[in-house]
Amino acid sequence: MYVNPSIRKTTSTVFSGPKCKVAIPVNNVLQRDALLQASLDPSVCAIHYRTTPNLYGSPPTVRGVVLQRMDGDFLLVACESRPRRTEEEHIRLADVLISNGLRLLERDADDIHREPLFSNARAVWDNQRFVVSVHNRLKIAAALAEDGPQSILELEERVRPTCDLIGAVSALACEMLVELDLREMPLGPRTVVRAS
Repeated sequence: MYVNPSIRKTTSTVFSGPKCKVAIPVNNVLQRDALLQASLDPSVCAIHYRTTPNLYGSPPTVRGVVLQRMDGDFLLVACESRPRRTEEEHIRLADVLISNGLRLLERDADDIHREPLFSNARAVWDNQRFVVSVHNRLKIAAALAEDGPQSILELEERVRPTCDLIGAVSALACEMLVELDLREMPLGPRTVVRAS
């Protein structure tokens, strides 16, 4: 039986990272990929899982992943395709979200799988456990503090690390110590690195 890879069950049932206030329950691969991307997004300050009691007695509860961004709190919904809603359903959903101080961030499979962010986020998180020595961490931090944002190639010339620099900056991005520009081009020597 064929199972669409974007909706199959994940091997891990939770996602956690420095931006997560708690371990986030993950239902499928599509949701996990949306969380990987959100965790690397500089505009996302925190990620948490929220449950609230029934509002007004019968409307649906607000339960799910909330992204605290600089421009407000958003309920993250990762779905294969955006659902069609009636006018009444739109109004009801808007009322529930507003009463909880939330806005909706609905991301479908096409949006989540958009390149190069999709592959870049996975590549960065594949290096989450990459060991970066204290010496290399200090050299990277000093170069970014002194010279500001720079490409991985420029950073490599300044730092002369004793490890794979792409693996190192990826691991540091997973720790929220650096930010990587992952939306414009594939992860590589021209990727821009910034101090967080």
